[in-house]
Amino acid sequence: MRPRYRARPPHPPMVTQRSGRPFAPGDPPLQHEALELGVPFSFDAAFGRRLKRRDVHPREAFTVRDPSGTYYRASLKELTPEGGTAVPYEIMPRAPEPSIEITLGCAVLARQRMIFVMQKATELGATRVVPLFTAYSVRPEGLEHEKAHAWPGQVVRATKQCRRGSLPEVKPPMRLEEFLLTPEVAEADLCVYLDDRAAPAPIEPPRPRSLVLLVGPEGGFSEEERRLLGERGVPWVLGGRVLRTETAVLVGLAACHLAWGDFAPLVPRTPRPIS
Repeated sequence: MRPRYRARPPHPPMVTQRSGRPFAPGDPPLQHEALELGVPFSFDAAFGRRLKRRDVHPREAFTVRDPSGTYYRASLKELTPEGGTAVPYEIMPRAPEPSIEITLGCAVLARQRMIFVMQKATELGATRVVPLFTAYSVRPEGLEHEKAHAWPGQVVRATKQCRRGSLPEVKPPMRLEEFLLTPEVAEADLCVYLDDRAAPAPIEPPRPRSLVLLVGPEGGFSEEERRLLGERGVPWVLGGRVLRTETAVLVGLAACHLAWGDFAPLVPRTPRPIS
């Protein structure tokens, strides 16, 4: 992912989307106090609104957990403005929620490939996705062409498909230098950025509970961006092949889970608290 383009002038101000917002807040896993297989339970209007955010309709299934952290699949029977009812029909053998909090910062890609990124980041357990403007990324005025208004909907559909209980957050698109100053970066245990021009840097224990993964566009990060990234993160080299950005997203997220998260070797770890 080496630069193939000349540097562009600074990005102009963000433009307002006419057809919808390219961002949406996340939502933690649905939880109910008393769940028993085959026994209907009632829920209130607030719970019902959260189901609507997940685009769940009567006779469809959704994921819900009890206070102990046991996850169930439940069938929605009734949904009204005042609440509704559902019936748990299956205990999930494994929790669908990620064991590590991952914030994916990805440069905004052309040819509507961010739709793919949103889908796969959700399936691979990202807690939030941050679309980034970089020197070689799509510019702010290109968001409408890239159907940025559709990104939150892709997250919802992917959440239903992979049976997650939580809904990942899609942050408003922002410039890379702005993102590096946010609490998501400052408070993360680890910040790594994919860079095939850097020398491999060892990542020392302890295992992070939260991390930021940064992936650049075709052309990679500019020299100035690499300097800024080096002040706040660790370069990560994933093999000697130059990957398309959407491939690098998949590989990077899978590598995070293999090193520290869901795919990590079975070693004793402290369970994450239920939020």
